[in-house]
Amino acid sequence: MSQGARTSKSAIVLAALAIFSFATPVIHAGVVCTAPTVVSVSPTTGPTSGGTIVTITGTNFTGATGVQFGGTNSPSFTVVNSTTISAVSPAQSAATESVSVVTLCGTATLPNAFTVSSTVPTLSPSTLAALAALLALIGFVALKR
Repeated sequence: MSQGARTSKSAIVLAALAIFSFATPVIHAGVVCTAPTVVSVSPTTGPTSGGTIVTITGTNFTGATGVQFGGTNSPSFTVVNSTTISAVSPAQSAATESVSVVTLCGTATLPNAFTVSSTVPTLSPSTLAALAALLALIGFVALKR
């Protein structure tokens, strides 16, 4: 096999790997970069009023330009490192939404990742009784001072 044939086959193999790889490198402004991936979010629920601090885990987050919950921009986010973003959930209607990270190299979306709920948490009778006892104790201690 000639050197030219070997080089051509190598180029074909590399091109095939690039096409079928999970995170395909792209060229942006003359620089090769890799699109982000989103693997998980925590917590996975928040209220319709927004304001939940959500940790997004994945890859290639450096230089992220946006975070979206169901297509609605996060009011603020911080890129902690290349694999972690801390984002604030926006106010939204109750629904289960995707979470997306936008970079100059592409957008990654994790479908059905965050549930926005209008349900108000309730306290069980035993929790209410324990809370009442705690408040009574605090009042007793305050009176003794």
